[in-house]
Amino acid sequence: MLESILIVDDEEDILDIVSTLLEMNGFNSIEAKNADEMYKKIEQHNISLIILDIGLPESDGLTVLKKIRSELDIPVILLTGKGDVIDKVVGFELGADDYITKPFHSHELIARIKTVLRRTKNQQIGNEPSNSLNEIIYFNEWSLDPNSQRVFNPQKQEVVFTSHEFSILLALIISASRALTREQLLDSVGTSRGEYSPYDRSLDVMIAKIRKKLGDNPKKPRFIRTVRQAGYMFIAKVEREQKTSS
Repeated sequence: MLESILIVDDEEDILDIVSTLLEMNGFNSIEAKNADEMYKKIEQHNISLIILDIGLPESDGLTVLKKIRSELDIPVILLTGKGDVIDKVVGFELGADDYITKPFHSHELIARIKTVLRRTKNQQIGNEPSNSLNEIIYFNEWSLDPNSQRVFNPQKQEVVFTSHEFSILLALIISASRALTREQLLDSVGTSRGEYSPYDRSLDVMIAKIRKKLGDNPKKPRFIRTVRQAGYMFIAKVEREQKTSS
């Protein structure tokens, strides 16, 4: 069964181009010109991924993204003609899975779609069984399940992390007490790494979001320490417990 990709853009040319690219690459293409149409299509189809234009009429794409993230668990790639880094940073803060700027190369768009879909599937079903996926990780009364990609606070309440945030947090935990460079942390996000630069603020924004969700104070950190001219280090004590078979 073909995976359905929903394209949300008010430009006919973009809809036609992206739709054709998707169908040429084995996807089922579904189109919407505004937020209202998007929600109707989501109700009518099993959507695997949304390509969302930031510059939508009536309701801008970032507002739509925020609503999607509060209601749905569908990966989103932002599409925009703007090169402003602020749009990218805000998009990631709101939970976008990736970001691509118009004009884009067809191969790049398809590669990013496949990468996000692959990463989403891995989050849902896990990779091949391994020790790390069959254990629960504990730190300062928090718990993290690498397989289901869920994080729980000391009150046993789930705290939701975006896919990028979780990948960075897990990379830090796995390398606890060892500083990871900006490049290493960006590599943990996946093959969409090329969209980031180690010198822009995207990583800093994601680290800040992780800290906020963990209730961590960067001036007196309990979890993530900034290591000058090196990167970031996870400093909490980490313990692992094998899952019991049900």
